[in-house]
Amino acid sequence: PELKKSFLLAMVSGADRTIVKTIVDHFFPDIFDAVVSGEDVNKGKPEPDPFLKAARMLDVNPVDCVVVENATKGVEAAKRAGMYCVAVPTYVSPDKLERADRIFDNHGELAQYLLSLE
Repeated sequence: PELKKSFLLAMVSGADRTIVKTIVDHFFPDIFDAVVSGEDVNKGKPEPDPFLKAARMLDVNPVDCVVVENATKGVEAAKRAGMYCVAVPTYVSPDKLERADRIFDNHGELAQYLLSLE
């Protein structure tokens, strides 16, 4: 909710639209300004298409976006889209996310960083 006050937010997932919608509606109601599922693009991560679609939906330049990722393919997609990418290694080792512009040890550190961007 704090980030919503200062930023446009998008959820970008490779999952099916129904799954993404269920998660967003249940856990994040009224948070995201755009939602992109795997069904919304022809090529998913690691291609940049999902992130570029989100940027178009938000009407923002990709270079002005910050992507939060926890997966190797997501980091690759963000970088291919020309976006700044931060990562938290929640299920892969940090070395697998080395292409990210910045890696955080945990979600608390990530939240502090994102709030500092306001």
